[in-house]
Amino acid sequence: MLDHLMDGLRFQISDDPVEAPESVSSALALIGRVTGTDWFLARSRIRPTS
Repeated sequence: MLDHLMDGLRFQISDDPVEAPESVSSALALIGRVTGTDWFLARSRIRPTS
């Protein structure tokens, strides 16, 4: 179901080693593809309130 959305993304779900930051970036990209939101831009707009 999500296979076509996972094209070009890398996760640590097999024996192929993937570093944690790349896996997190891939997860955010997949979430963005599913929801239609660019999480990288959204995250850069968040400012600490303290």
